[in-house]
Amino acid sequence: MANTNSVELLQVDDPQWVNFLHNKDHATIFHHPAWSQLIADCYGYSPFAVVLRNTDGTIRAGIPFMDVKSPITGRKWVSLPFSDYCYPILDDSRVLNRLIEEVVLLSQAKGLSLVELRGECQDSSILHGYSNHVIHKAVLEPDFDKVSGRMHEMHRRNTNVARKNNVQIVFGNTDDHMSEFYNLHLHTRRDQGVPIQPFKFFKNIKNMILDQGLGFILLAYKDGQCVAGAVFLHWHKTLTYKFGASSEIGLHFRPNNLIMWTAMQWGCEHGFTCFDLGRTDLENTGLRTFKSRWGAQEEPLYYYSSIPPKSQKETTGSLDQIVHFVIRKSPLWVCRLSGELLYRYFG
Repeated sequence: MANTNSVELLQVDDPQWVNFLHNKDHATIFHHPAWSQLIADCYGYSPFAVVLRNTDGTIRAGIPFMDVKSPITGRKWVSLPFSDYCYPILDDSRVLNRLIEEVVLLSQAKGLSLVELRGECQDSSILHGYSNHVIHKAVLEPDFDKVSGRMHEMHRRNTNVARKNNVQIVFGNTDDHMSEFYNLHLHTRRDQGVPIQPFKFFKNIKNMILDQGLGFILLAYKDGQCVAGAVFLHWHKTLTYKFGASSEIGLHFRPNNLIMWTAMQWGCEHGFTCFDLGRTDLENTGLRTFKSRWGAQEEPLYYYSSIPPKSQKETTGSLDQIVHFVIRKSPLWVCRLSGELLYRYFG
């Protein structure tokens, strides 16, 4: 292993950092500079990357971060807010502790209250790990029949139900497609009792991700009405399911099953090897089962903090219940406005 010599903060669009990422197949869309830039543009955070260099100046490891200022938690570095995970990218696992040591020292020198890393830092002896979520990933390969053969019979049956009911799937990447998805997503979030992300966030996804060929929208229509939709992002070998929404009136036509089937088949046809179905709360057993039955492996998703984390239930449980109740019983504009005003503090 070459000696590491220096640590440095770089802009996320620095050519050296971008080239380093482009050569790492295990980097996902959450590591892509465009993802950091769209979050920063929407929420006003400051993006950067902490990199560790060899003595010859070559980048050996790095982590993208956001400098987040919150009246609730104070100032902190997060890798990354509004991302399921964003683990360190390493040439060699033996440099992980050195990289994290440097990150913590830098943050302390700047007077920060907290450093948070999301995903795959199990070897770190510096940070406090905890897990409130799981992640599901399915293996993709060129032969989609092999992939579909690993799916539960229920998903194959429900996909056929959607086809028999003439549910139509549309691939989209335009403003109109994103607006259609957002409207459906707004109704879904209101029914769930949670604020929706600002519309600017989805507009940025369209302009900064989809327009670069790094994702697409799938919309499901029944008799001309949009009854379900999902946003998929991709980079290197990983296809990521990021957002989903559906209408109660169309659920019995099983549009969500056809959407997932279509996305996985597309991933196989386009050379992806991993289908990331995203983060799920530990307590959401129904969604965990739904994802596992696509042939996905469930694994604990660990987050790591520079200070021992407090129980989320202890700090937000009662407030969450009140917010959920108010949003579910309110007009759509309450769900939207609460997201516009507050969502930047939820990352």
